[in-house]
Amino acid sequence: MEIIDTFDRFLTLPRERAYNRYLDEKNLKIFKRMLFVFVFIFSIVVIVNIEENESFNIGLILAVINLSILSISLAFYKKLFRLDNIRKFVFAFILLQFVMFISVNIFTPDDPDDNKDNSDKTENVISDSTASKGDADSNAISKSKAEKKKSGNSGNIHVGVGKANDDSFFQYMLFVAIMILIFKFSRTEIIQMFASVIGLSILGIIIFNTGISINSGVPNMIIALMFFVIAIASERKRKKNFIEQYDVYYAKNYENLRMKKELNYAREIQLSMLPKNDAVIGDIEISAVSLPASEVGGDYFDYFKVSEHEIGFFICDVSGHGVASGLLLSGLRSCMHLILEDNTHPKVVIEKLNRMIRKTQSRKMFVTAVFAIIDTEKNKCMLYNAGHLPPYKISDESKEIYKIKKHGVALGAMNTVEHADDKNEVVFDFKKGDKLILYTDGVNEAMNSSKAEYGLDNLEIYLNNNPGMKANELLNGIVADVRKFTNNSVQRDDLTILIIQRN
Repeated sequence: MEIIDTFDRFLTLPRERAYNRYLDEKNLKIFKRMLFVFVFIFSIVVIVNIEENESFNIGLILAVINLSILSISLAFYKKLFRLDNIRKFVFAFILLQFVMFISVNIFTPDDPDDNKDNSDKTENVISDSTASKGDADSNAISKSKAEKKKSGNSGNIHVGVGKANDDSFFQYMLFVAIMILIFKFSRTEIIQMFASVIGLSILGIIIFNTGISINSGVPNMIIALMFFVIAIASERKRKKNFIEQYDVYYAKNYENLRMKKELNYAREIQLSMLPKNDAVIGDIEISAVSLPASEVGGDYFDYFKVSEHEIGFFICDVSGHGVASGLLLSGLRSCMHLILEDNTHPKVVIEKLNRMIRKTQSRKMFVTAVFAIIDTEKNKCMLYNAGHLPPYKISDESKEIYKIKKHGVALGAMNTVEHADDKNEVVFDFKKGDKLILYTDGVNEAMNSSKAEYGLDNLEIYLNNNPGMKANELLNGIVADVRKFTNNSVQRDDLTILIIQRN
């Protein structure tokens, strides 16, 4: 039984889809190696053709075309071939090489030395059979043969058909059968391949009128048929082994799979709670992204149209991430919408959220949050920071970066925030072209393989270097800069960024 190193990725799929995925993964690896092999083979074919014939011919042209197709496929392998299309390309590849091998064989001119030997043999036979007629007749026949041979080989470009013997088709059926054994196909695809090869062979025999030799064609066909039978038997055994492993692993990991499916469903629900990543409300442009580190994340952002000239923005980060964090976030979201129906003052909103968190959970879970109201009529932004990371403001007029450092305690840390210092509430100008950047610790705490953090310094450097970017460009740039720093290492924490721009 073939051992599959990591089976988990197949268990989330139904049996048939899992088996097809397994075949596609195998074919994706094998196909690249076979492209290298065929590039080498057809390079040799082209070189030998040029050296032996020293002229252009249809066989050489076909070999060069095929070599070019193979080389391009190899150069752009990752762009052209994926799991969802690999078997279609492999199927077409095998048939193309079958046709190309036969075509190059047929359209390559015969070896001149072979022609000379055959001509000499023919002349000897003719001489023996006509010896009774005298030397004069024999010489006349030989002279006529020589003249025909001379006139037939004049010129440098050969556009003729070489030896189209019965072996040309059926000997290459063996090639197709071997390819089917190397690649991984389903039973139906193997039968389709066999039928296609038989059809192409019969079509070629009709076109080139070669006939079928009992001594060579039939044995080759029988051997090829045996290979196809072996391929079907191997496929049946391979599928049986896979299904057996699938059932064993599925039985052992049923509970884990069920929980994983539920977590994935919970993640879908949580992501559906988030507003659109890109939006325009009046003259305010919004760009945001939230990338959970696990199935259920602990980050949340939202925005609200409070009045005709007021828009609210909220971002928060629950300590930890997972099911508990997700449940708390869903409660926070519901509370935010209810609270904003009565009051939109940032400090009041934060106080009520803190009360809800303290009453609804017994565990010591904390939530850092920022709530801001932008008044487009007064060109002001009122912001309250509850233990969250400092937001940044980019002035369009001066291109300066301002870090808004003032903040209160995290939600859930104290029974009340009523006695918090009023200085934690910040009001600042927010004019045309200005931008406000809110984010969670998934940005500054992103780590590379050396355990070094991205940090606020790198974030500030990027903001200082790109103050004139539009909101969506700045958002994509920050995410790309973080990924460049981490070199695509495993994401350890939820990452959320919310950028607001005044147009």
